[in-house]
Parts: sequence; C-alpha cells; structure tokens
Amino acid sequence: MADIFDFLENNFWLLLGFASLWVVAWSTYFAWRRYRHDPIHPPFSEYDVLFDERFASGFSRKNLFTRCFGAHNSLVVRVLHDALLIEPIVYYKWLMPVGFNDLEHYVQRTDIISVNAGSVVGHETVQIQFHANDGQRRTIELVLRNPQEFKAALSA
Repeated sequence: MADIFDFLENNFWLLLGFASLWVVAWSTYFAWRRYRHDPIHPPFSEYDVLFDERFASGFSRKNLFTRCFGAHNSLVVRVLHDALLIEPIVYYKWLMPVGFNDLEHYVQRTDIISVNAGSVVGHETVQIQFHANDGQRRTIELVLRNPQEFKAALSA
C-alpha cells in the first residue's frame, strides 16, 4: 500500500497532466463529431419562437437505456411557428455523442401525434408522441417549469 502512495506522490504532476490530456482529447473528439454532422434544424430567428425554456429535464422512451439516462436540467425546448425543437444545451452537446440519449429532435407540427400530461417520481411531465425523422414513433417526456405555456404554444 505504501508503494502506491509513493508512486502517486512521486508522479503526481505526470498523472495530472495525463488525466487533463485525456479529458481534452475526448472533449475535442466529441466536439469534432458534433461539428461534422449537419445541424438538426434549419435556421430560425427569435421572432419564430413561441415558447422557449432552457434547463428543462426529460427522457426518451425509446429503450431502457434512454429511459434511465435522460437529461437533468440540460435541455432547451423551443416551440417554433412550424415545429418543436428539443436539444441539449451547448456543453452537453459537445461532450455527448450524437443521439446518445435520443433527446435531440426537430419535429414538424404535422408529425406530432399527441401531447399529454403525465407524472414521474412526483414531477408533472408532458408526454409528446411524434413521428421521428427515421419514421419511427417516439415518445419523449419533459419536465418543464411552465407546462401550460408549452401546451398553449403548441396549440397556437
């Protein structure tokens, strides 16, 4: 046991440098992967936004992994005139692989099947069922601070 502590003490700066280099390398790789893919939505202006909530939470019901590993206070939810945009905040996008937890969608209003109220572990949620770009039927549950405003913007 003393050998391990001696090794850590003698090579602290080397290990810290290696760990820092590892984090920078992975962050750069994921940022590059994100940059390489096309954006999921066309450009829009602030006048196109009917509802905007940052730091929302949610999860996809695509599979067991996406149900368990959603996003906590790291989603941006926007209702536009013609679509619904759900995406992670910028830093989360850079660090996670594309499609990691199925919470990055640009959904035309015509592709939205239903919007219902739900609850998960004492939180009121909004369940959105829609046809994804790949043709599959998806359900996403969002925990929003203003669910009534969200529903009103979607129905406008």
